[in-house]
Amino acid sequence: MNELRVLRWLGMICLLAGIARIGMTPTAIIWGTDSVPELSFGYAACILMAVGSIAGYLVQSKETGLLGFISVLGITIGNILTTALLFSVFILGASAPEPDGLIMAITGVGSMIGLSGGTLLFAVLTFRAKVLPRWVAGLHVLMLLSAFLPVEDNVYFAFFWGLAYVGMGICIWTGRLTPRSQPEQ
Repeated sequence: MNELRVLRWLGMICLLAGIARIGMTPTAIIWGTDSVPELSFGYAACILMAVGSIAGYLVQSKETGLLGFISVLGITIGNILTTALLFSVFILGASAPEPDGLIMAITGVGSMIGLSGGTLLFAVLTFRAKVLPRWVAGLHVLMLLSAFLPVEDNVYFAFFWGLAYVGMGICIWTGRLTPRSQPEQ
């Protein structure tokens, strides 16, 4: 299997991750925040995003360099930590009080720093690299800004987060990249 084929399939994982993340919004509206259907979509999305985010780096690794790798590493670690937090909700139940302790606090803070810092750095580097269309970087910034929407439980944040990954996944899967970044066949 050559590099282009692996990259395309990682782009498909990125696309599926975005669709799974978008699925959190309607399930949160219908069944409520922290319902089993919403958390199931979130759990699947975290796992897929931890893997699919690598595609965002690989298509522009020459242009983004070490900082691009650090940004995707932050996003991946943030998704892994979020997966652990979601798993604890599945184990304890959504109605149980939120567990407290040093480990849970470190996990929550690490997840937020990894995801928000990694995404912001990734968006800036993607915009500067000009490999993916610039609107992909714009979707990542829009996702971060949507966290400040004055909506109860911020149910629309997952929609914008998923939209950013769907856009990136489509571009990678279909090869809508600048010619200088596409690997040799």
